[in-house]
Amino acid sequence: MSEENNQKNKRHKRKKPKKKFKIVKSILLIILILILAGSAVAGGMVLSIINDAPEIDPTSINASLDQTSFILSPEGELIEKIQGPEFRTVVNLSDVPKHLQDAFISIEDERFESHMGIDPRGIISSATDNLKAGRIVRGASTITQQLVKNVYLTRERSWERKIKEAYLALKVERILSKDQILELYLNRIFLGQNAYGVQEAAQTYFSKDVGDLSIAESALIAGIAKSSARFAPYETIRPSNFNPETHDEIARIEMMGETFVAVYNLESIDRQELVLSQMLRLGKITDSQYTEALNEDIRANLKPAERKLEGISSYFSDYVKTQVVETLVKELDYTKEEATRELFAGGLKIYSTIDIELQKKLEDVYNNFTNVLSSGGERAPLLVDWKLSGSRDVLDNNGNILYYKKENLLNENSELKIGPSEFRVENDNLIINSNKLNPYKNHIDVADFYMIDDNKNLVTYPVGSIKLPVEQFEKNSAGELIIKAQFLKENEDFYRVDGNGALLISSKFFPIPNSGIVQPQSATVMLDYRKGQIKAIVGGRDVEGSRVLNRATASQRQPGSVMKPIASYLPALDNGFTAASAIDDIPFYSGGELWPRNWSRDYKGLTTLRKSVEQSSNVNSVKVVESIGVKTSMKYLERMGIIDNSDPFNDSFVTSAENPRSNDENLSALGLGGMTRGLTPLEVTAAFGTIANDGVYLQPMSFTKIEDKNGNILIDNAQIRTEVISPQKAYILKDILNTTVTNGIARRAQIPNMATAGKTGTTTNQADIWFVGFSPYYATGVWIGNDSPAITVSKGSGSAAQLWKHIMTKAHESLENKSTFDRPDGIVTASVCRDSGLLASPLCSRDPRGGRVYSEIFAKGTEPKKQCDVHVEVSIDSVTGKLASDNCPSGNIVSRVFIKRTPSYNPSKHNGITPNDYGYTVPSSICNHSNLPVENPDEDEGDEDIPDDFPLDGDNSDNSEKDKKPDKDKDKDKDNLQKEPEKKPDDEITEFPLDD
Repeated sequence: MSEENNQKNKRHKRKKPKKKFKIVKSILLIILILILAGSAVAGGMVLSIINDAPEIDPTSINASLDQTSFILSPEGELIEKIQGPEFRTVVNLSDVPKHLQDAFISIEDERFESHMGIDPRGIISSATDNLKAGRIVRGASTITQQLVKNVYLTRERSWERKIKEAYLALKVERILSKDQILELYLNRIFLGQNAYGVQEAAQTYFSKDVGDLSIAESALIAGIAKSSARFAPYETIRPSNFNPETHDEIARIEMMGETFVAVYNLESIDRQELVLSQMLRLGKITDSQYTEALNEDIRANLKPAERKLEGISSYFSDYVKTQVVETLVKELDYTKEEATRELFAGGLKIYSTIDIELQKKLEDVYNNFTNVLSSGGERAPLLVDWKLSGSRDVLDNNGNILYYKKENLLNENSELKIGPSEFRVENDNLIINSNKLNPYKNHIDVADFYMIDDNKNLVTYPVGSIKLPVEQFEKNSAGELIIKAQFLKENEDFYRVDGNGALLISSKFFPIPNSGIVQPQSATVMLDYRKGQIKAIVGGRDVEGSRVLNRATASQRQPGSVMKPIASYLPALDNGFTAASAIDDIPFYSGGELWPRNWSRDYKGLTTLRKSVEQSSNVNSVKVVESIGVKTSMKYLERMGIIDNSDPFNDSFVTSAENPRSNDENLSALGLGGMTRGLTPLEVTAAFGTIANDGVYLQPMSFTKIEDKNGNILIDNAQIRTEVISPQKAYILKDILNTTVTNGIARRAQIPNMATAGKTGTTTNQADIWFVGFSPYYATGVWIGNDSPAITVSKGSGSAAQLWKHIMTKAHESLENKSTFDRPDGIVTASVCRDSGLLASPLCSRDPRGGRVYSEIFAKGTEPKKQCDVHVEVSIDSVTGKLASDNCPSGNIVSRVFIKRTPSYNPSKHNGITPNDYGYTVPSSICNHSNLPVENPDEDEGDEDIPDDFPLDGDNSDNSEKDKKPDKDKDKDKDNLQKEPEKKPDDEITEFPLDD
């Protein structure tokens, strides 16, 4: 019984668990159903997210990379890495050392070679470590996922992004090989200091190519990938924040025109050691390699890259960038935006024309600017002339304030000071009537101030604008500035009123520059005129940081007398004039007014074209332009690139089509350089290069070719040549400009032991002084002036010639001496008369002044064929000095040689002005009173004026016609001539002598 009961009990006990199992089974089934249902829902969500993922083409990833463009010297030396959004140079994986590849794989994705784009083991390990730590201590993204995220996705942290990332990673792995993925990753990754990709990182931190990195250096770079902010080997700080006690300085580096201190980061070494230990654990390096890498002195290896060549400014490279954009627009039909994008992110290689040594020499001269212009070797005096108000503000010629003295504009807290009488408050609006604030459409301009530095230079400080919402200020009918109450309510710190009742505007609302601009400024361009290549540029002096204004290429200034050779005398030599052509330097009138005057304040009389250039005659230059015609002059300027209506980037010469009322189609602009806008030093120098280059103009270039990121030639910058004038006539003008230096007013420009040619230039009130010239090697233009033309230079054009000589002497130090310019075939010489420009007659040698006969050069075929008709021999009464008549005693009659003007000159019609040679002119009246001395023969009523048919010995009247071509444009230019009265004597273009 008990056995039976026992058996029942056993069966009973077996049945109990079965019931429980059914319950558990049911629960598990329910859970499974819920999981499946949840998975279905989740799966649907995942599919929805995947469907929203972007369409991708992994094969085009490399093409989408921004790449750094380079400006190189002709020899391929780096001048500048162009600062774009990213510094990047793409390299092939075969150029990346295996130990650098292994370093990234070891620390970022150790199963990279085996997974399919995502790493399940890595995900589990990451989740476990993160759960244990209670925070995210490691990620699970593979190299492929990181690449996908950087290329296609944002950096937001969300499940949606992670799902897309995993999906796209799987897709990339199906299309690209592991090597392709790794190459893209290593070229794409950000590694600090604006360096993208391993090649740029190698250059940034070690100044070497990626292929030259050691294991230790590779581990350091791989360690940056996790956090460039934490693990970059150095950080950059401003010098003002540098503390030598707490910071370990590696170097000083320049970025974006500003200097920073590179400070060593020890945390990068901790990360490097972790990378090395991972490489050792995974068998990527041996024990000995590990130990050697740990012992390598990384601190000593660090050498921050110079992204531009040391020792030269950015002026040249800045102009290269400008020309590259313009060329891409013109030649390849890019938009300006597309061209700019290509320049800054297209990976271009731009081969410039710069001569690095010449550029350094030029900059060295500018670094000693004041000493070069100082005559005694001591500190130079102030080089500006200015007008000061009673409160020491700088005034222009009309008495308007150009620059405030700093103390008159700003207080010690840099607040803008407005006088009590210059403002009021009405209805809570602030109303200001002060010259210190000028309202425009979208900003309020603040006046500028000046200071005097330790070298006695005037230094100007351009203050920034006050920028308010346009609806918060306006200008009323009285010209007053109204700042509205709403803005003032929202910005209570905008202004305050001090104890003296003055309005003080906080500097928080307008920028004040830390450094000013020294005055006067200067610019120089040097050209190899045989190739049309720019070799050196300086666009300003004593300018720190980024060169914003390149005065050599972008600053248009009136050229003054340097315009004469290119707009007056070069066209004249090609239109009937010769170097010997006589031009009568006598009073000239425009619209009934005496204009222009010569810098010497006298009139020379009959003067050869050569001497007119040598002495920079204003009158004769204007008369030559009038003779050949304004349109003819313009035609030659167009050939030399000064006028180019087809070029939207060239706006120097203002034509009548552009502005019918105020333009450069007149005698003032063409004969004297009094232009509406003016020319840049580059434009003038290139035009002078035409003379030096045997009459051929070469459009100046700053680069020879551009290669794209794949090494294909994008632009082959061929020379643009224009035949302007024959080599023979160019040589004539070249020789004239040579004697302008040896015999004329430009003696200070003579380069020792080197043929030198050139021309000085000075504009109204010496606002600009120039010297432009050339040697057998280079054409160079120098400009000196103040950024505001209303402030004049205290020294004349001789100072520009002096600076030019100093620059050119340095430039020619290692060059062969050439004392003459090469003379082309087709040049002949002839003995001519200075007063007629014709072949000398026996009478020319008997001129009482002497030296009237000289040897001149001519282009063959242009030499004179007729004898002088200006020198005549006449009989005069030795007592009266008048032409002898039958009434004169025979004992008084003598024979003398004079010059005969055609037409004759009468001082009484010119307010008594007499040219210097007037005393050697044939007397204008006949003696009627024998032995009667006459004090003023011109007004003696007892004398007769000389009749036209009065016999003059030696009068070669048949030869009186000059060897000139007909003046086709002269009648056309009468209207232009009548416009000249706008140029009053006060506005004349003057030039000062050598020893001004």
